[in-house]
Amino acid sequence: MKPRAANKLGLATACLAVTLTATGCDGEDDRDTAPIAVLALPLEVAEPGDNPSSPAKVELGRLLFWDPVLSGDRTTACATCHHPDFGYADGRALSVGVGGAGLGPGRRPSGPPHVTNRNAPTVLNTAFNGLTRGGAADPSAAPMFWDSRAKSLERQARGPLVALHEMRGPVLDEAQVMPELVSRLQQIPEYVSRFQASFGDEPIGERSILRAIAAFERTLVSRASSYDRYQRGEVGALSVSAQRGIAAFNRSGCDHCHSGPMFSDYALHRIGAPDVPGAAPDQGGGGRAFRTPSLRNVTRTAPYMHSGAFVTLDQVFNFYDRADRRLDPQLDDVRGPDRGDAADVKALLAALSDGTFDARVPTEVPSGLPPGGALR
Repeated sequence: MKPRAANKLGLATACLAVTLTATGCDGEDDRDTAPIAVLALPLEVAEPGDNPSSPAKVELGRLLFWDPVLSGDRTTACATCHHPDFGYADGRALSVGVGGAGLGPGRRPSGPPHVTNRNAPTVLNTAFNGLTRGGAADPSAAPMFWDSRAKSLERQARGPLVALHEMRGPVLDEAQVMPELVSRLQQIPEYVSRFQASFGDEPIGERSILRAIAAFERTLVSRASSYDRYQRGEVGALSVSAQRGIAAFNRSGCDHCHSGPMFSDYALHRIGAPDVPGAAPDQGGGGRAFRTPSLRNVTRTAPYMHSGAFVTLDQVFNFYDRADRRLDPQLDDVRGPDRGDAADVKALLAALSDGTFDARVPTEVPSGLPPGGALR
């Protein structure tokens, strides 16, 4: 492994508790002077000014998230591919949308094979998307999807509803989707009353549907990981192995892109990750560049990369050992952790994935359909 220059990070608790991205405690790099709170997730979630949260709105969003009435053929819900059992992802390389049955890795096409072309990212902590070391994130401009094409959870929520291979399916044209969904919800008395309690006199419409789903998704946060507790001053919260993992993570250059509280710089990078076999090259956000994924809850949300190409963290580490350094200057000093460090880096990543989050599954939804879609 090629070590990074000027990396003198030791195991002294005072240094480790200050910052993940420090390269030393002797003043050589001003990144190690940040206050502890910078690297723990915020205790409060920022909301856009036009979509303040309320208990009624969050509960409405929860029901919509789980209700397959929002899919073209009424078989698939948001929760189908973002299920708490799989860290609000689905455990598959590529998701199976409408026309599928089952859950998680065992989900299979039961009709026309509507398989998506990218791995489903977790919804957990997307309320903090865009949060970097520089300060608070703007919830109305938070980057979403692998290519950052949508800004804000409200805009993200629309994408799966209108996507052919996700929730729309072949029974509706894209232009028909939102009018049809509005009509369906208007015919369900419980939804009519819940929208009124959440939005007052604003009629059920695309805007209110998306804002309710986004309000619920902003509650899907995991801020009590052992790493966060450690960064807030609970020194015993992080194992010695995970503490060593911080040093190894930086020594391998992972912190070039996986930085800040969300372990992402939220930039698009071209790293040469494999595409789906047999498919046309995925251009991502342009030039085959994809957004740096957060490492929050990473041990719960395999497989990895935009195509779900890697099943294990070891495969990811090996990929960075052989990555084409010409693709992105950031790759020049990046390597997978060496054999002696890999277990400690995994311990750090596990410490980013052990927080609590809302894993409740509704027993029923207002449409009367199975919550989460056709799971069998």
